[in-house]
Amino acid sequence: MVFISSQRVWIHEQFIPATLKLENGKITEIHKSILKNSQSYGHARIIPGLIDVHTHGYAGGDASDGDPETIRIWQKYLPQEGVTSFLPGTVTRSEPRILQALQAIRSVMEEKNENGAHIPGIFLQGPYTSHEYPGAYDKYLIQKPDIAQFDRFMEASGGHIIRVGIAVEKDDQHQLLKYCAASGLEVAVGFSGVSYEEMMQAVEDGATSVVHCFNSMNPLHHRKPGLPGAALSCNDLYSEVIADGIHVHPSVINIIGKCKGKDRLVVITDSSRYKGLKPGYYESVDRKVTIGEDGVGRLPDGRLAGSCITMIQSVRNLQTLGRLDEVCAINAATINLARMLKLDDHLGLIETGYQADLTIYNDDYQILQTFVSGIPMLKQEKTQ
Repeated sequence: MVFISSQRVWIHEQFIPATLKLENGKITEIHKSILKNSQSYGHARIIPGLIDVHTHGYAGGDASDGDPETIRIWQKYLPQEGVTSFLPGTVTRSEPRILQALQAIRSVMEEKNENGAHIPGIFLQGPYTSHEYPGAYDKYLIQKPDIAQFDRFMEASGGHIIRVGIAVEKDDQHQLLKYCAASGLEVAVGFSGVSYEEMMQAVEDGATSVVHCFNSMNPLHHRKPGLPGAALSCNDLYSEVIADGIHVHPSVINIIGKCKGKDRLVVITDSSRYKGLKPGYYESVDRKVTIGEDGVGRLPDGRLAGSCITMIQSVRNLQTLGRLDEVCAINAATINLARMLKLDDHLGLIETGYQADLTIYNDDYQILQTFVSGIPMLKQEKTQ
């Protein structure tokens, strides 16, 4: 049991002086004052733990490698950037490699490791993308949406897939989309050239989010709004954004945020295996990438190949680059993600009974401490 306090604790979408009692992995009491003998963080901000639902790797390792140790290293690192929960995201690979990757992630999840961020589930981003908008992935490994194959993926994951990416225009009669939605999974549409009209039907059929808005999709046109037009105009859709100022221009970050508001914007890192590595040239199993001084990976032909941004930088950038309100930025990294995944009964808010997942940072957006289920993850706590 521990009591922690600050003059700025994020409760009901505002910062107030408060003391939190953390016990048995939960927030058990909230006092709207600073209690004596509590562990004080002064004027540092205490917010719900950051959640990254779209991330692929770290420090040379990728979720699709099929290596459990890669997941463990990544899981242990993430609290350093304030992340308390994440979905390892597999990408477009051959079926055997995806099965191997899912089994590896499953094995780590079932270890129930307390030395790092939670893994509430897996994001199956590929292989159901479009050939027209494949992103940085091999077109020859793209596969047509198939329920039987998806069932094999789900079995390999031990039932831990909770989010699925689909280019719905390739899904005949939206069969896989409907199947996943009926199973309670969150369906994200991306790497897609879907028309606006079909996308709106996909929403009716159960799609709930759009993968990294404006990246790897058809362009917005005033007579053919396509997927970005649906992402911006449909109130029922959550829309991801990569807030590094490179994947989308800062003014477009602002447009996406203004259209989605404080309740439907979702910020992601879309981090690749090159996150945490120095700028330079790297070769992996499936690609050759140059990491620039701007922290962004690029293929030899100049295409973007993932980000190296952190979640806490993303929260800051939504405000400084995107000129969005603080409430929009914080919600985009916390409660919106929890609601999208239907995990908001225990994640994403500072409320009694919720998981004691907390991110603490100073005015320079440096992480001072991260609590995961009430356990401090930074052994050498930083001072303000």
